[in-house]
Amino acid sequence: MKKADVNLLLELTQNILSLSAIAISNDSKELSWFEKEFCFDKDLQPMFTTDALHYLLNSAVPKTFYEVVDYFGVSIVFFEYANQKFIVGPYVKSSLSESQIETVLIEHNAAASKALALKLYYTKLPILYASQIQKTIEGILKTISINEVEFEYRRLTGFIKTVTKNNQQTFGDIPNYSEIYKRYDNEKRFLLMIKNGDVENISTAFKEMSSNFNPHSYNSDIQNYYASASSFAIIRSLARKAAEQSGLSVITIDSITQKYVQLASTGSVDSQQQFILEMILELTKAVRNHRISYGQYSSTIQKVIEYIDLNLSEELTLDAISKHVGISISHLSMLFKKETGETISYFIAKQRCKKATSLLKETELPIQEISSFVGYDDNNYFVKVFKKIYNMTPSIYRKG
Repeated sequence: MKKADVNLLLELTQNILSLSAIAISNDSKELSWFEKEFCFDKDLQPMFTTDALHYLLNSAVPKTFYEVVDYFGVSIVFFEYANQKFIVGPYVKSSLSESQIETVLIEHNAAASKALALKLYYTKLPILYASQIQKTIEGILKTISINEVEFEYRRLTGFIKTVTKNNQQTFGDIPNYSEIYKRYDNEKRFLLMIKNGDVENISTAFKEMSSNFNPHSYNSDIQNYYASASSFAIIRSLARKAAEQSGLSVITIDSITQKYVQLASTGSVDSQQQFILEMILELTKAVRNHRISYGQYSSTIQKVIEYIDLNLSEELTLDAISKHVGISISHLSMLFKKETGETISYFIAKQRCKKATSLLKETELPIQEISSFVGYDDNNYFVKVFKKIYNMTPSIYRKG
């Protein structure tokens, strides 16, 4: 293919599908870039490494559209056309549940601390299907070459607006300021409810805020503030800031909001309203749970608890925790005991066993694997600690 045609194919594919698309040169420097940019973990995504991709591309049959799927359902496609090789992706086909993430991590003996990072990685990927990508690329190539282009499809696994017409009504040049004040009062009330974790009233507040418009008082841009394609980004930014002011971890906030960004990208403008509402409700619930569980603690102790929860499967030492929050070990131990009534070591054991209870109930994973996943290499010791906290062994808890 001519260089101009290659560039046009890449540009159109990226713009139409919002996907990464690269052409592979003889020195394969693009493969090294791809691995660095998109391979989350070499053990969990062996097919996304430079060596594996090099092997796959060299084995590709021209005019065959290959889809490669990793353990989590993250996919890429690659193909050869006119002696030029291409890689498109990654992308996903659906949202991923937390239990799915944890199950795969446990099955591959991976650290629990990777779960949140993996969730953030996964939710940043667009939801698409290989058939959509193939059809789009075939259409682009047909336009470029003016010849009929049709690929065979092979799936490789285990290798390891809504458009609406503009409102024709003419609005007055002078706005109704009482309506503007009312709108901002509703917004402040709505954001305060997120900050306070008011789950019971947040849905009503959002609906009032987003529907309380007098079309004769606004120009068309303001009238469509909550009904336009940009509404999701605007409200998400406001909601994130309100949740952050509550003390909720920005990592938790990002993991929630990014999931709905991904979901909203697959729907029409009309369907975004529901995704916005679901995102707001989940954020507000997270704020409430945070306030109930940790709201009484100082920012330092909240930071300690967040660090512990994110690193449950790792070796959690007082030295590492004290360095993370920037205070001495003796001061940390004293402050934590004073505010929580527990030692740090007991709190860590309690959080690990709490995580284990959800895995015991929601999965059929062996207890020994659960033990390792929550940070106990010695299964017997895990059973001992679990029994001390819950007055029963993990196996009896699972049966109950």
